[in-house]
Amino acid sequence: MHLAPPSIALVARSARSLVECARQSGYAAIALDVFGDLDTRAAAIEHVAIGDGGLRIAPQRLLAALGGLRAQGDVMGWVAGSGFEAQLELLEAAAGVLPLIGNTPATVARVRTPGNFLALLARLDIAHPPSRLSAPADPRGWLSKDAHACGGWHVRRLEAANRGPARPGRGAYFQRELPGAPMSALFLADGEAARVVGVARQIVRPLGRRPFVFRGGVGPVAVAEEVAAQLAHIAGRLTTALALRGLNGIDFIVDADGTVQLLELNPRPTAAINLFHDAFEVGLLRAHVLACEGRLSPLRARCAPAVRGYETVFARAAGQVSAALVRALLDSGWCADVPTAGTRHARAGPVCTVFAHGPSVVEVEARLVERRCAVLNALASGGGLAEKEERQHDEQ
Repeated sequence: MHLAPPSIALVARSARSLVECARQSGYAAIALDVFGDLDTRAAAIEHVAIGDGGLRIAPQRLLAALGGLRAQGDVMGWVAGSGFEAQLELLEAAAGVLPLIGNTPATVARVRTPGNFLALLARLDIAHPPSRLSAPADPRGWLSKDAHACGGWHVRRLEAANRGPARPGRGAYFQRELPGAPMSALFLADGEAARVVGVARQIVRPLGRRPFVFRGGVGPVAVAEEVAAQLAHIAGRLTTALALRGLNGIDFIVDADGTVQLLELNPRPTAAINLFHDAFEVGLLRAHVLACEGRLSPLRARCAPAVRGYETVFARAAGQVSAALVRALLDSGWCADVPTAGTRHARAGPVCTVFAHGPSVVEVEARLVERRCAVLNALASGGGLAEKEERQHDEQ
């Protein structure tokens, strides 16, 4: 007798990567997201639009959708991706409608409350850049950040003429800028113990007046044994203190002394799942579910994959995506998050995501540049994709 695969709901601004992980783990994926990209819809057995007309999740749409899934009676629960950083009350309300598979809303709120989280880091003796809740008297070398945002759009350098946001929100804090390459580590937690899945180099570059926009990542990258040991220790301490469960991510840099400096903890599956979706024999989303159930230790890892990379392509100018470009993106074999034809985008708005793989980080990064430029040139010209387009016109 053939049994239907269990159904699971994936909720995020863009749910494509979660949906693909769910399918690879043997689940029937139900996508609830804002963008409704073509490949997301193709990979899911059902898609529900939950956007508010912009980039935020509309509370009533989400709660109604989860209520409908609960009424079906055959959906095991839902996994939260990006989009809830500034909507913590919605996360709590949604968790009361259908079981949330991941960290509890209370845990997420602790992490997203700067005063509480910074005090926790101090108590656990976890190295991190000097951080404070009020603007420093001398703004030089300091950053303004927001724990209720993601993607680096909120990170700004303080200047004499700009001491921070005029009306800082509940997530506002200030952090000393330290030199070093931005990196991330994806880890699994079962409430008591943690296991690092992989380490990636982040792609962070300016976009307009925003100096630290997150574009993507490349990994796995090798790190020194001392760094790997520190990451395992940090993940373990945070897991025990916060009772973390499932997939989580930490952003960090390694300073000149070889010390891991923690920048942020993301208490949810992060974009790094694009790189490590096949890290476990059972599939990454099933590993997430099992870890949430306290079954972390039996998980068997696969051999480290070849180096992979992904990068979001942001438009140079406002416009819309043509049908010809949509066909080219779908046929490329290296594009994801493909919008429907006619979709309008703002200047600096996301268009799609490009992927690459290869034997080294350097080669993967080079291919990502070529593919980003190809998409941008095709977007501007209305023509097809050509990976070897000249790069001198790339403004990003």
